[in-house]
Amino acid sequence: MPENSSTKKELFRTAARLFKEKGYRATSMQDIASQLGIQKPSLYYYISSKEDLLKEIAWVTMKMLIDAIEKIAFSPLSPREKIEKIIESHVKLICENLDLFTVSLREINPINAETFWSDVVALRDRYENYVRSIIRVGKESGDFKRDMDEKLAGFALLGALNWTIRWYSPQGEKSPEEIANAWKKIFMDGFLAEKEES
Repeated sequence: MPENSSTKKELFRTAARLFKEKGYRATSMQDIASQLGIQKPSLYYYISSKEDLLKEIAWVTMKMLIDAIEKIAFSPLSPREKIEKIIESHVKLICENLDLFTVSLREINPINAETFWSDVVALRDRYENYVRSIIRVGKESGDFKRDMDEKLAGFALLGALNWTIRWYSPQGEKSPEEIANAWKKIFMDGFLAEKEES
């Protein structure tokens, strides 16, 4: 089966939307087949189980995040600029792929993703470690407050960014750019070290 199969892509999009609307466990393979207008047995030409779809969502969303943060982390930008770029890219990815990230953050848990949960945790840890490392470098350089706990700061930042799935609407009053700018102001005001007056 070719990876660029239009049917598989539509299957993936449909499953993500149904998992978001109904929840992973409440969505049946028959629900997905009905939405696609095909017979349920035809689904198994593309996937072996419903869990395959959830695993694919986990992989795709984390790959998007990690690809983005690695470009930022290894760039010559300052720690402040890197955190700002992370906020921008994280918000943009969520807003442009709302179904996928809602499912990834809400439905991928130790119960639903039992067979691949450790892989998900490893990918999430990898992303979080990049964030913490950048904060740590910022503390050491004097850009960020030296007494800031990078682990807690990272949790707070990513928690706020990920919560976007709960309230963002493409039809809402705030654009992804405006949301990112608001988060940048909130977090940069909290992160930045106060400069001594000369």
